[in-house]
Amino acid sequence: MRKHSYITLLFIAAVGSLRAQTVTTKLVPIHLAASFDRVKEAIPDISDQLLDSKMLIRPLASTDTTASFEIEEQGISIETLVDNEKEYNKLVSAAANDVSKPSIHILYHYNLKDKKSRVKPPRKIFFFPEYGVIWTLTVRKIAEKDTKIVLEYKSLASAFAEKIESEFKGDHYYNNKMVKIAVNDKRMRTLIEQILINQMHVDRDYPAPTYPARN
Repeated sequence: MRKHSYITLLFIAAVGSLRAQTVTTKLVPIHLAASFDRVKEAIPDISDQLLDSKMLIRPLASTDTTASFEIEEQGISIETLVDNEKEYNKLVSAAANDVSKPSIHILYHYNLKDKKSRVKPPRKIFFFPEYGVIWTLTVRKIAEKDTKIVLEYKSLASAFAEKIESEFKGDHYYNNKMVKIAVNDKRMRTLIEQILINQMHVDRDYPAPTYPARN
């Protein structure tokens, strides 16, 4: 059983006029009993193995011992954006133990634009079922059959961030502002590790088994 340590990283994320404190729960890096070259070659093909989610994978840099990739995680969830802190904390806690939950949760606050209004106008309902998160994945060679994978949160995907910003600005009666973003890499780490080992078999010796793309 691999032990996990949890490190909370705080920083400010800015996308256009959207600013929020981002809290990232970071797990211990994944160690695979597989060669660096096998893992590095397999990473770009992970997206072909997915059934109910989507990843866009782009290589960034590579040496004899290190390779980095940018991954855009695309998923569907109605739990990513909430305006209630109690509900937000509940969702964040659930995501820490459930790989089916989205990798990101956003808490936003709102206030009335016209403070003098005697009639409280209706709230705009925000609905963002399709979310997007940008990760940086780094593969490092530790030994001949020991490879480490480090997954780090980079930002919201631009299309997802722009959608939120556009909807917020389109609210005629209320000012809306993101105040917290919770990022948990449990889902992505589990998914990547399971695909590499259980479907792509990077831990097996050559000749490498084939892994046809999913339809």
